[in-house]
Amino acid sequence: GNIKSQVCRDMTTKRQEVLCVVEKAVESPQDFLNVIRKHASKTDSFDLQEFIQSLPKKQHEDLWKHLSGLTKTTIEKLAAAFSEEILQLDNTLLNILSGVVSFARCAIDQDTLVVPHMFTEAVQQLHDILLELSDLDGDLQNAISLLCEKWWSKGVEGKNELMPNTLSYLVARTLSTGAKQVDVKRLWAVRQAFLLLDFDDPSAGIMKTMLLSCCVHPLYLRCDQGRKLVSFMFGLHPAFVEDLHQSIKRVIPYCSRAHLKAYGDIYFRSWRFASGPYLKEIEDKCLQDLMYCAVHSSRYGTKSLFSALRLLLGQFQLQRNHKGVTEMFTRLYKPFLWRSLKVANACVRANAAALLFDGFPLCEPDVGKEEADELLQRQFDIMRDLLQDSGVVVRVTAILGVCKVVSTYWEMIPAIVIKTFLQELVENLAWDTASVDVRVAVMQGLCVVLENRMSHHLMKRILPLIHLRIHDTSEKVRLAFLDLLLVVKGLGTIKFWSICPVEHLLARMELDSIPVVKRITALLVESFQPSQTSKLKQLENCIALIEANPNAARRFYHLAVGHLSLDSIVHFILNLLEVVVECAKRSSGGRVSVPPTNGGGDVGVASEEAMDLEEDIENGQDDIGHWSGAEEGDHSVSQEELDLKLKDKTIITGLLETMVILWEGSRENLQQSKAKALRGRLVETVGRSLPILFDQFKGEEPARIALYLLSSHLPKKHITFLIKDALTSLSSPHGGQEYGSLLVALISWGQRDQVVKIIGSMVAQEFAQLKKGEEGRGGGGEHVVPVKNGGRKRGGLGKRSKSKEQSGGSSVQGSLALDMLSWMMAHPYCMGELRQAKQFWELSSTLKESMALIAHWSGQTTPPFLTKAFTCHMKMEMHRLVDTEDRSSLQAIYDIMDWCVASVVPLLRESRMTPRAKRREGCPDHKGEVAYVVVEREMTLLGDMVMVGMTGAGVEMKIAAFCDIVMATAAGPALIPMACKVLYQLVEVSSRCELEGIHSVGGLRPAAIVLKRTLAVLQGMSLGTQDTFGKVWSQVRPCLVAAMVMGVRLHSLSLSSQEVPVFTALVEGVVQATVGRLRENPEADVPRCLEDLPLFVTSVLGQTCKSQPSIDLFASHLCEYLSQLTLQPPESFHTYQASLHILMAISKCGSGEELLRCVRPTMKMLQGLTAEQRESWGGVVKSLSSLSDHVQEVLSV
Repeated sequence: GNIKSQVCRDMTTKRQEVLCVVEKAVESPQDFLNVIRKHASKTDSFDLQEFIQSLPKKQHEDLWKHLSGLTKTTIEKLAAAFSEEILQLDNTLLNILSGVVSFARCAIDQDTLVVPHMFTEAVQQLHDILLELSDLDGDLQNAISLLCEKWWSKGVEGKNELMPNTLSYLVARTLSTGAKQVDVKRLWAVRQAFLLLDFDDPSAGIMKTMLLSCCVHPLYLRCDQGRKLVSFMFGLHPAFVEDLHQSIKRVIPYCSRAHLKAYGDIYFRSWRFASGPYLKEIEDKCLQDLMYCAVHSSRYGTKSLFSALRLLLGQFQLQRNHKGVTEMFTRLYKPFLWRSLKVANACVRANAAALLFDGFPLCEPDVGKEEADELLQRQFDIMRDLLQDSGVVVRVTAILGVCKVVSTYWEMIPAIVIKTFLQELVENLAWDTASVDVRVAVMQGLCVVLENRMSHHLMKRILPLIHLRIHDTSEKVRLAFLDLLLVVKGLGTIKFWSICPVEHLLARMELDSIPVVKRITALLVESFQPSQTSKLKQLENCIALIEANPNAARRFYHLAVGHLSLDSIVHFILNLLEVVVECAKRSSGGRVSVPPTNGGGDVGVASEEAMDLEEDIENGQDDIGHWSGAEEGDHSVSQEELDLKLKDKTIITGLLETMVILWEGSRENLQQSKAKALRGRLVETVGRSLPILFDQFKGEEPARIALYLLSSHLPKKHITFLIKDALTSLSSPHGGQEYGSLLVALISWGQRDQVVKIIGSMVAQEFAQLKKGEEGRGGGGEHVVPVKNGGRKRGGLGKRSKSKEQSGGSSVQGSLALDMLSWMMAHPYCMGELRQAKQFWELSSTLKESMALIAHWSGQTTPPFLTKAFTCHMKMEMHRLVDTEDRSSLQAIYDIMDWCVASVVPLLRESRMTPRAKRREGCPDHKGEVAYVVVEREMTLLGDMVMVGMTGAGVEMKIAAFCDIVMATAAGPALIPMACKVLYQLVEVSSRCELEGIHSVGGLRPAAIVLKRTLAVLQGMSLGTQDTFGKVWSQVRPCLVAAMVMGVRLHSLSLSSQEVPVFTALVEGVVQATVGRLRENPEADVPRCLEDLPLFVTSVLGQTCKSQPSIDLFASHLCEYLSQLTLQPPESFHTYQASLHILMAISKCGSGEELLRCVRPTMKMLQGLTAEQRESWGGVVKSLSSLSDHVQEVLSV
């Protein structure tokens, strides 16, 4: 009892001490702050919450009386400090307020609340200064806000007075940098406090502005409470609904898909819980406005406004089962949707059609059955009309929409309506010759219909009607049709070969592109290479495929590797090997011995497989079904028929090729450690079989090629008997017929140096023979001009010849060696091995002798060997450039270009016409033809250099200057295809720089040089026949478009408004071409459209005017070109007149302000003329002045 009494006395003493400290806090603030520090300390036992809980009611009142006074005094001191503009406040004042907040938060957290009047007054004082603390103490500000939020959630008296500043603080906090979702959740917890605000009062303007910012802030759209809060805002005031909608509407074009879906959810939630005037405002001012804008918005571009609005409204369609959604859409669409389906604008019709299909079926629940059926039939009739619409975009939209409707509402739609729709698709629209997109849409739509299982019975009958779409002229349609077949394959109820016969698929596989072939392979792989089947069935399928289409079979097995497991591939190869070996044994008419394996070692399973193979051969089995493991009745063809097919050497060759293709495709997987057993088994079995097969197929070249490729995968111990034979074949005159397989095999066997030695020897012999022949004709050494290039000589290039006599003694072996060298440089595996051979790089010095020989060849025709030698030399220097880190080999490329300019270009300038023209006229110009071939091949290789990224800014300028020089010769028109290739690659270099963050228009200077010269050549060709110009223009146009697009993009990203070289070249080319026509016909009429300008100018400007940014850039560069014109009157009159003609022709394309700027240089020139000059050139000046006034008037309008 005494202890308890002592404890009570101690607690009373502590309470009195704390109360005394609070009472004297104004005079002794440090004692008050010490109490707060004890509460915050983890080592001190003092707890404010326990202290407040222990206070009786009277002491509660005394405590808050003192704290309220302390708060008031502290706030007054803060206000005085503000009024005296004290920049550095004493933190003690802020700490005192923080201490008061700590007392308040502990008091409000009590289970039994005691809220004296002075407590409420103190908290009210803190609330009043909440917004003024933003620049002083953010932590104190947040603590006061948390106190007010707690007060609101507890429902304590006076809570309404604590919300105005708290709401403003919380809203501003969510909009600040670094805001988090927890801040939005805090605002959501006190959302009902917004109803206390008077939104009609002008003082609510700031809060409205902040709320409008909230509805477009990404933080609100990311979290669920944020989206709910924005929906809640739609119920704050009827007049505020439209303000919110307009804010959201402004950002819709720039929203991501996730944000658009969030806005759709917000609008739906707002509509769902709205009533009275709020519901009317949301439907009339928001939803109907969105629907109307969707119908009349643009549907083109990567982020079209129509797509954004359709996605937003689509969130309502996901909730169409909710009561009232369908009725609301029907009612809101009624004023404009039906008439929009019949307007003249095809885009509006397409938009309205898309919304109709999304909202189908539109119905009114309160009408009778007859009216409902009439409305439904009206929609069916409109769908039928849309399928037959004249606009392509409308038909595409209708096809996809109808198919979606049919698939979703199959049971609801009458059978006759479904049949009518599907017949229209497969009988008419699938054969629409006016648009590829329509035919693609049919295939895509039919895939959607097949999603409904009830449609399969009908689709099974109608799909065969479109089987010829597999041969459509458009690859997009063929791909879409194959996607349809893949969908059918996955159904199981319809067989894809009943829709499109396999023969058609194989025909496309042989001829078509990789994307098409990949889909066909995926379609056929389970049919021709099923995972669960017997060996004999696999053999039958393989033979059938080879027999039907050998080329298709090669492409099939090349891509089938990606669909088969490694284990099944290896077993299939071994099965085919057994078949081929058995057939070889039968053809030999006797027993074939299997030689022992070279080398020792434990072969494990591989040896057992080889022994089984040898045993089978020794037993002389005649029944293929026995060794294939087939069971009785498993095969679909008779044994005799199968034996007969296997006697066909074409089939056997096809089987060997299949083995090669499968092994090559599985090379990387077989190299993995987990495939060691499979690889060993395969290598050992094939190695023991090769002697038999090479012995049997001695005279069969296709089979031997396949065997060489097969043996290239084997280690050296298995092919010792082949190496000598392969090297001999390689150096023989006829070895070139199969050199590809020989080279791969020899290099894989480690004979790289021997191969290079053979090729080098053949090349050296050929050069010696050619030099001897040249000396015999007296061409001698005086024509071989040494060039400063590291001790090497500079020479020329030549043209291929057709006979040894014409080529001055060129033999087949020399050309064969260069063919083999070129082939190896293009083969990734071979080139990877050759890079490590020193002898290979030494060949470049030998090949460079071709340049000196060709430049001064005295024979009638240049040997083709020299042309090939030069090409190989340049390719080798390009490869050396890739391998050399310091790029020292770049000088060799420069030397080749310099040699070409010095020795070859003069021959092109002397030629009076292009080589092709001379050949047609039958008067060959030997030197001109040689020069043309040299330049053509060099430009092609330089374009390849740029394409693979082997160049820098300096190299690109050098290449551009080279192209400019050679294009200025008589061969310019014939070299346009090569110039276009170089131009396109130079533009792509700028594109790669943009991806790396380098936004400089200066990167387009090399492209501008080539473009300017190409346009000059093209302008000269436009004076000839229109057909010739049209063919060349079709090659130039894509490059021009790419250059303009890149110029516009880099100009928009560039920080400085510098000129874009591409557009400078365009302006100069167009103006000079127009000036040329005016000089021929000074009285030419002022053009009213682009077609009135010269053909070349019409073509170039027609492409430029397709883009508003392009035409604006063109106009600004035209103005700059005229401002910097150096010509003086009267020489400059034609230039100014040409610019005015161009402006008149494009007046309807560009913005008036930009084009008007282009008239000012002409007006400035006219104003600068003296009276004497005006009198001297009176007629011209008057005409030009009148024209400029007319243009200015037109553009102003």
